[in-house]
Amino acid sequence: MKVLVALMLYDYGEKQRGYSYEYYNVFLPLKDQMGENQVILFDYYSKFLKSGLVKMNQYLGEIIQSEKPDVTVFCLYKEQFEDRYLASFREHTKTVAYFIDDEWRQEFVRRYIPHFDHFTTRDYYMYHSYLAEGLDQVIFTPLGFNENIYVKKDLPIRYDVSFVGGCNTERRWIIKFLQNKGINVNVFGRGWNSDNNWLSQEQMVDIFNQSRINLNLTNSKVYDIRFLINALRSPVDIKSIFKNPKNKEGIKGRHFEICGCGGFQLSFYVRGLNLFYGIDKEIVVYENIDSIADYIRFYLKNEGLRMKIAQSGYVRSVKDHTSQKYIMRMIEHVME
Repeated sequence: MKVLVALMLYDYGEKQRGYSYEYYNVFLPLKDQMGENQVILFDYYSKFLKSGLVKMNQYLGEIIQSEKPDVTVFCLYKEQFEDRYLASFREHTKTVAYFIDDEWRQEFVRRYIPHFDHFTTRDYYMYHSYLAEGLDQVIFTPLGFNENIYVKKDLPIRYDVSFVGGCNTERRWIIKFLQNKGINVNVFGRGWNSDNNWLSQEQMVDIFNQSRINLNLTNSKVYDIRFLINALRSPVDIKSIFKNPKNKEGIKGRHFEICGCGGFQLSFYVRGLNLFYGIDKEIVVYENIDSIADYIRFYLKNEGLRMKIAQSGYVRSVKDHTSQKYIMRMIEHVME
């Protein structure tokens, strides 16, 4: 069996940001499971920037005809693929649209799913919504974590509380809110300080391993009235709020990555998280912004309980939630 993966090699197409999520969690896990010679990578975005939409689509068609992959997985970004080309691809291979965030990109998703043999969703409730509509080509494919990258290292602890992720208006307000309550959070990622650097995968894994508490903060809109009042003071913050397209939160790769490193995770609540991890047994969630500081103080004092939860989350992750397992289930489903 041979699989072709059409993706952006670099995060959002920018080389300085490092490799993309899809590269780490779709292409590499497939190569791990199937062997290097059975998985083909096509960096459609670089080809699109260099040659334009038409030539990129034509070139991909030539590759599909010559390599004859059984399955071609498309990790879509924007409208880089035209309907006529997608139809011609389906004459030679089974096609899958792999969606990472279909919950809040419904207009985009609905535009593309008629042109693929199958499409995925990471969200359990969206999966059943699609089935209820009669869209039985949907495949429930949680994100998971790459077990060869996100690993438990048993490093010495360096941080009481840490957060890894890009800075935005909502997250910056939450961090400042915690600071005002006497909680110091070590923040890592683009936009938090003057160096504005991206973390490497290895640096991120080290931080997950070296932190007593790993925060997983929402990347969606915050509707706390205190945040909204505070944002009114800044035209930049107001603009940022209105530009944020994420009006619905979903289970992210980060949920699996932190636990896959053996880290204790304090996360925002999102529906369906309890289907993957036992709440208060394998992962801890905060109910609202005010409760974050209380949870942090409690679990910093209760080391035995904190370590027990972290270990249970790690065991569950390795057993059930690797990208390697999830991506191969998807391929097997398509082939069946």
